[in-house]
Amino acid sequence: MTASQGWTPARIYNVYRIAIACSLMLLHFGPEQPLIGTHLPLLFETTLFVYLGLTLASATLDFRAEKRAYPAWAQPASLITDLTMLSLVVHANGGLEGGLAVLLLVTVAAGNILLRGRLGFLIAALATLAMMFEQFYFSIQAMSDSPFLLTESGLLGIAFFMVSLIIQQITQRLQQSERIAERQRVAIERLEALNQQIVQRMRTGVVVFDESFRILMANQAANSLFGTPMLGNQLPKQLVSRYQRWQDNPLLPLATLRTSEQSPVLSPRFAPLETDHELLTLLFLEDSARVAQEAQQMNLASLGRLSATLAHEIRNPLSAINHATELLLDGNASEEDQHLLGIIRNHVGRVNGIIHDVLDLSRRGKGQAERFGLAPFLNELCEQWALRGYANNSLKKACQSDVEVRFDRNQLTQVVDNLIRNAFQHGGEECKVDLECGSHEQTGLPWLRIRDNGNGIPAETARHLFEPFYTTANDGNGLGLYLCRELCQANQAALDLEDTPNGASFVITFAHPHRQFQ
Repeated sequence: MTASQGWTPARIYNVYRIAIACSLMLLHFGPEQPLIGTHLPLLFETTLFVYLGLTLASATLDFRAEKRAYPAWAQPASLITDLTMLSLVVHANGGLEGGLAVLLLVTVAAGNILLRGRLGFLIAALATLAMMFEQFYFSIQAMSDSPFLLTESGLLGIAFFMVSLIIQQITQRLQQSERIAERQRVAIERLEALNQQIVQRMRTGVVVFDESFRILMANQAANSLFGTPMLGNQLPKQLVSRYQRWQDNPLLPLATLRTSEQSPVLSPRFAPLETDHELLTLLFLEDSARVAQEAQQMNLASLGRLSATLAHEIRNPLSAINHATELLLDGNASEEDQHLLGIIRNHVGRVNGIIHDVLDLSRRGKGQAERFGLAPFLNELCEQWALRGYANNSLKKACQSDVEVRFDRNQLTQVVDNLIRNAFQHGGEECKVDLECGSHEQTGLPWLRIRDNGNGIPAETARHLFEPFYTTANDGNGLGLYLCRELCQANQAALDLEDTPNGASFVITFAHPHRQFQ
């Protein structure tokens, strides 16, 4: 027990000293005929008053200061004073025959708790000598035939030393237990701090809730995904329904969810967390963008192997077909043959373009994501389109100046250029494109919207819009929007088509700019 705690052994012993002094005074002054202290009343009363005053002063000083630095001799001196006072009480009460010598046992025990080692045995030795002197003194006073027969005081001395030995053994074991407990406490605190740091730094949202769906713990990632502190709140209803489905069939995959329109797609996973007194549940909220990124990397690896085979097996025959077509066109072919040869050349070029786009997708290396402002980026992009002949009224920009994103700059240019080009190509002659950007209020995730006022996208086409090789254009290959979404997923962003009454609207939801990609 440390000095900073409320009830230390020294304080408990001070309370005991006051209680003993008060009890002795009650036994002496309470009855009409004193029960104790009749042998030398004046010495008994004086000793009790002095002893009570000393114990009150000592207890007051001890309780008023939590961490007072006492000198090393203060505790031994206090115990020796106790022995002296109690020995005088025993003497004034008629020696060992009075029955108060047993009070020294507690003082000896306290001495071995507070001092330990040789000083503890010193207190036992002094108490033994005091009692032997008492028996010797009263034997002389009683003119005993054998004043050196100290049997009673000797047995009492043996008891003092046995108490000292036992108390010191118990104290040593308690000290060892305290040291072990202290080491375990420090280890547990370190482990708890480590776990807290790991959980708080995880990009996966971690939530712990009880059987009443009250959230008991949530890390920073979970708070960011929901845009509000989760601790103490009720679990959202959409997660409660998925939890109930998970209870019915833990092996059934759970549907993804979004906490808001601009938040990332989340994949929930549940796991039981059993404790000794209650049943809790762990909820893991994984950003699907990272899973999609890993799947996309696997797809690209497979596509790269396929593309190498396609390039070898198809490009050589296409080159031969194209070369033969050029030779026939240079000859004296009829007008009908030239028309047919032109069709062959156009379709050879289209197939060659598809192979070229697939090869570009498979050869694309890992993006170099960097953090940059979205407003300056869009300014540069608009200037480039202005050089291509598009006036400012055809391409407008509205962006907050403080919006930042983490993305590969070249890949973002490729994505936005493709979306703008599609808008101008399919939106009609009077098509206008608006570029808007901002940050979501709850999650803080930046977003970029590319919206046009063109003819719009039919519902049937919208369902297959991001599928590879799906196109409604005669000269298209259906890889443009697929590549845009793949590039966004590679940068842990999401590209979606928004519902809009007029035209088409694409929105890119970026990862948080503070988030470091792995």
